[in-house]
Amino acid sequence: MLLLLITTVVKGQSGNISGKITDHDSGEPLPGVTVRVKGKNTAVQSDAKGLFSLNATPQDVLILSIIGYNPIEQTVGRSTEFKIQLTAQAIGLKDLVVVGYGTQKKANLTGALTSLKTEDITKRQVASTSNLLQGLAPGVMVTQQSGKPGTDGATIKIRGEGSIYAGSDPLILVDGVQMNMDAVDPNTIESITVLKDAASTAIYGSRATNGVVLVTTRRGKGNGLAMQYNAYVSKQEATNLPQKVSAIEHMQYANIARQNTTGNPNSFAFDTVLINKYKQNPADNFNYFNTDWEKMVLTNNGLMQNHNLNLSLGSENIKFFASGTYLKQQGLTPNTYYTKYDVRMNADIKLSDKVSLRGDYIYNKSARNEPAGSTPEFIIKQMLGMPANAAGKFADGKYGDAGQSAKRNPIGQAEASGINLNETPSNILKATLVYRPIKELEFEAWFSNNTYNAHNKKFIQNYAVYRPDVANNQLVLDTYYPGQNILSEAYSNNKLNYYTIQGTFHKQYGGHEIKFLAGFQAEDFSVSSLGASRTDFPSNDPYMNIGTKNLNNSGGASAYFLESFYGRLNYSYKDKYLLELNGRADGSSRFSQEFNNQWGYYPSVSAGWILSQEKFFERLNKVVSFAKIRASYGSLGNQSLKEYYPFVATLNTTTVNYYFNSKNNSGVAQTDAANPMISWEKSTQKNIGADFLFLKDRLSMSFDYYIKDVSAMLLKRPIPNYVGLAAPYINIGSMQNKGWELALGWKDKIGKFRYDVGFNLSDVRNNVKDLGGVDIIDGAFITTPGSPIRSYYGYVADGYYQNADEVTKGPFFQSTTKPGDIRYKDFSGPEGKPDGKIDAYDRKVLGNSMPHYEYSLNLNGYWKNFDLNIFLQGVGKRDNYVSGTGAWAFYSADFIGTMYSWQKDFWTPENPNAAYPRLTENPSFPTSTFWMKNGAYLRVKNIALGYTFSGQHVKFVKIQSLRVYVSGSNLFTHSGYAPGFDPEINNINGEFYPVMKTFTAGLNLKF
Repeated sequence: MLLLLITTVVKGQSGNISGKITDHDSGEPLPGVTVRVKGKNTAVQSDAKGLFSLNATPQDVLILSIIGYNPIEQTVGRSTEFKIQLTAQAIGLKDLVVVGYGTQKKANLTGALTSLKTEDITKRQVASTSNLLQGLAPGVMVTQQSGKPGTDGATIKIRGEGSIYAGSDPLILVDGVQMNMDAVDPNTIESITVLKDAASTAIYGSRATNGVVLVTTRRGKGNGLAMQYNAYVSKQEATNLPQKVSAIEHMQYANIARQNTTGNPNSFAFDTVLINKYKQNPADNFNYFNTDWEKMVLTNNGLMQNHNLNLSLGSENIKFFASGTYLKQQGLTPNTYYTKYDVRMNADIKLSDKVSLRGDYIYNKSARNEPAGSTPEFIIKQMLGMPANAAGKFADGKYGDAGQSAKRNPIGQAEASGINLNETPSNILKATLVYRPIKELEFEAWFSNNTYNAHNKKFIQNYAVYRPDVANNQLVLDTYYPGQNILSEAYSNNKLNYYTIQGTFHKQYGGHEIKFLAGFQAEDFSVSSLGASRTDFPSNDPYMNIGTKNLNNSGGASAYFLESFYGRLNYSYKDKYLLELNGRADGSSRFSQEFNNQWGYYPSVSAGWILSQEKFFERLNKVVSFAKIRASYGSLGNQSLKEYYPFVATLNTTTVNYYFNSKNNSGVAQTDAANPMISWEKSTQKNIGADFLFLKDRLSMSFDYYIKDVSAMLLKRPIPNYVGLAAPYINIGSMQNKGWELALGWKDKIGKFRYDVGFNLSDVRNNVKDLGGVDIIDGAFITTPGSPIRSYYGYVADGYYQNADEVTKGPFFQSTTKPGDIRYKDFSGPEGKPDGKIDAYDRKVLGNSMPHYEYSLNLNGYWKNFDLNIFLQGVGKRDNYVSGTGAWAFYSADFIGTMYSWQKDFWTPENPNAAYPRLTENPSFPTSTFWMKNGAYLRVKNIALGYTFSGQHVKFVKIQSLRVYVSGSNLFTHSGYAPGFDPEINNINGEFYPVMKTFTAGLNLKF
């Protein structure tokens, strides 16, 4: 088959041809235009004067292309010299856009969606593909909560939170197969379409209530052989980290905290003699310490490398695309890394004019490792919170006790506590048969299998902890931490199958165009798991049979099924009156067949009117070249609970023991109440939008306004304790999302400089309307009618108590309250009136962490062979919360803590308006507005500069083009957030892995 694909037959006499390429409007020469001989591996690029030359026969066809211009084909014939003009692209109105189970012309779309092409998503280099969506699609909230290798993917929310318990994640389909978006290599992506409203998502039914992301990968094109190699190397570092006080400062401020806590001015945490010795003697890491925990913990290099090779083979009847990618990402902490191998093969075979086959195979294997003794997040928390006057690592490499009674040392945990390896190999197979009996009718049937296996191996090892023997000037073994080595190992096997058959009828007659789609789809998922663990290994060999104590094992299996019928009708008249009807019926195994709750029905309707096609609009055509208004309405459902069998009573075997015959015996019992009447969570969505092109297609604008109402929500309502069972799911309650989206684009040129600008702005507001009379309170969060989901819930701070008289006259809070402590507002008691004390009745909704006014600015410039991209992204309004090690001085819930530099601005009678209250030992503050921070930010998300070598520059090495580039991501962030922390990360408590600032050098090589 390979011989068939790469063999070419050359007819006619070859000769040299040349030409000049110019802009159709200005007549200016166009450099960097690719001139390819169709079906052959022959290509050059025009030089700075727009000139090119190459060998071709009279029968050859030249293909000329460059970003921003319409590609054209030119037959050689008898000419040897050409003058060719290229026309700047209009903004894609005739482009085909991928939609549910098919494609449509962009001009004829009536739903709300955003379509992205390869060039939109490959300007940034990231380890996780999901991060590429950030800022590119209005209404799509993409937040990155971690920079840890292997878990640095983004959370994607389309048009806000869609549910409380049933999940808010969108459906992600890659070539029709549901899979993790981060498993896809960006170099293999042809396009991404984000479906946002019910009109565009209803065809996917219950799986699409939170929107859909359709990823289409590249396939073989043209004739002959084409290859591309892409590679980059990146250096990563933390975007921001807080600064701590020095060892001497720690001891001095700890004494102040001790005195404030005890009320005794002669009480000291550290003897003044010791502090003076520290002042008189430089730190020697034996007698005196000033440990730089950040320098000692973040010792990994943070390097990332990616290599990708793409191959495209084509003949008249067979097209083949293959891609292989290797990624390796080192973390900041030792023993933290991530590797991924990705292989993709897509084949298209034309058996006849009526029958064709498509086959896809994807192999993906990822491996993520981190220390076994603790997560990198907790290691960093200790790094940020532990004082500098403690032994970290001695000069000979031995570990100190970090000044902790538990002897836990974050350096030892990072370097010597064992391995925690997670491997996830996956195989995806998809086979498609297409039959077209007549031009207007097409049948398609396909099957896909996605099998992915998860393997976790965690071996916690002991490491030695030493203490200095000052008298004998030597290190003495103190203990081994954690004191017991433990091995646990777990396997799971996951299988997801799709079975689909559909038919499409497409007919045009007169000014009418009709397209009808109908299909059936079934889905089944199964998972089985097995795990085991042991302790007390006599050696450091991590094999289960060596463990001698605490022999445990576990296992289980689950499955669910979904069956669906779907259809769509598109009608247009004279390409200006547009109508679309969608519908899907879903049957789910999660609901009871006995009570007829298994099936849900989800219709939608949308319509559009292209005003610019009307005669009355002709006088505006010079200013407005395209104008369309559209509206949609539809309903969807949700059944994506974590539980697979919420409607039946299940028996639990893992926590039930019975004592008889003088010993414990395992048993089974029902621990959760069941609700056989449970059914679908429902939502209705309304959308109105408009699309415009102005000023000869240079300016584009798209606007949408939408309302999403969710009802019959799947909630757990508390039941009396005497029932003895956990609460079941019931259908009760409602909420609403309202929002709008604006996208602007500008494309133009100044002389030889071409540029384009994209700007997105959007906002969404969530409002819970009804919860059946019971609020959902979870620590610092509340879900209650009249407020957004998971709003912050606590007290309203009212400055500081400035003197003892204010404490006496103020509302009672704690017996230890003194001047310098935070004062809270007394709103009400049980009867709704201030009662002189601060208690649970005084709590209020304080805000929420949902981003508002998300915006982005994307700037692209092209001059000769240079290209430049500048991408800015930000959030205009956001409430964020800091607590614990992330906010409180000397906080020590699980280790002895220190303080940050900004907390030196603490309250004293002489500093009444300080940034921090009076210092105390081991503080614990209730949730309040005092710790609410402004999470709005503007971030320089990416800057990339590239240069493309082409034509004569690379002719001697027989390659088509070579682009080299340098880029930087997350280079700068403007924010008023808590000092040293990243505003994009939610609810900072000091336990996090920072988002990465990345510096990259790379190349794109085409053969």
